[in-house]
Amino acid sequence: MTTVDHRDATGEVFDLGYRPYEGDRESRTLALRVIWRDSIRSSLGLGRSLSSKLLPIVIIGLAFAPAVIMMVIIGFVASFGGDVEEFGLPSNAEYYGFASVPLMLFGAALGPEMFCPDRRSGVLALYLVRPITVRDYLVARWLGFFTVSLGILWLPQLLLFATRAFTADNPLEWLQDHPKLLPQIALSGIALAALLTTIALAVSSFTDRRPYAAATILGLLIGSIVVAQIASELAAGTTGDWLELMNLLLPVDYLNNWIFGEGSSPLSPAVYIGQLIAIVLGGWVVLWWRYRGASS
Repeated sequence: MTTVDHRDATGEVFDLGYRPYEGDRESRTLALRVIWRDSIRSSLGLGRSLSSKLLPIVIIGLAFAPAVIMMVIIGFVASFGGDVEEFGLPSNAEYYGFASVPLMLFGAALGPEMFCPDRRSGVLALYLVRPITVRDYLVARWLGFFTVSLGILWLPQLLLFATRAFTADNPLEWLQDHPKLLPQIALSGIALAALLTTIALAVSSFTDRRPYAAATILGLLIGSIVVAQIASELAAGTTGDWLELMNLLLPVDYLNNWIFGEGSSPLSPAVYIGQLIAIVLGGWVVLWWRYRGASS
């Protein structure tokens, strides 16, 4: 057995120029804000090629188109002193019905941008090097997409609100006659944006392929509508009303009517509120389950 005389061992120390970081240590809040801002930019295609921006522009244009048409009609009629109400323009609740279709397309086409690129590149570990947790990452991504979705819903409604108010004979009196309209617009938009954001992101967490995620989101939403419609028609009475709850977009339809005080619903509004909460909480359970081991 040979022995090594460590006294004969030699070594060298090289100065590679590494220096410790001496700058400010940024907060966890800033890290969350950066991810939130990046989520907004990704959903709108900002910072990427023109082709990446084209799809968001088209979908957002579809959401704004009915509002622009209605604003032109309201302005034209008001300029001649006519009564806008006689034209039977869609109400605020009905407008959200129109806007849900572009928002559904927006969620399917751009919701996967929140998770799929990160999953495919395997960069989540780099996010977690910062002072954030998996929960922070999920919350920031969700809030980013929710912010854009809410803007798509709110802005056209606010433009219509302003147009109706300023073209009225007495704008101040019109505002006094519609004191609940702004809170109703806000609450209904939050409900629809939260629902579609959660569904889009929960589905996107299962794959790193954006086309697969987009097709699955659309298939899930459209499939739930078709299945619920068939089931409710085959059943009769109250049973059919309960089977209609398989439609994932159903709670927003009836909650819009309830929030704006228009129409009626076959079941209690509490049922649809419960369905909305269940879908959102269920989506968050899925997100947490999919990312629960990301920090290990």
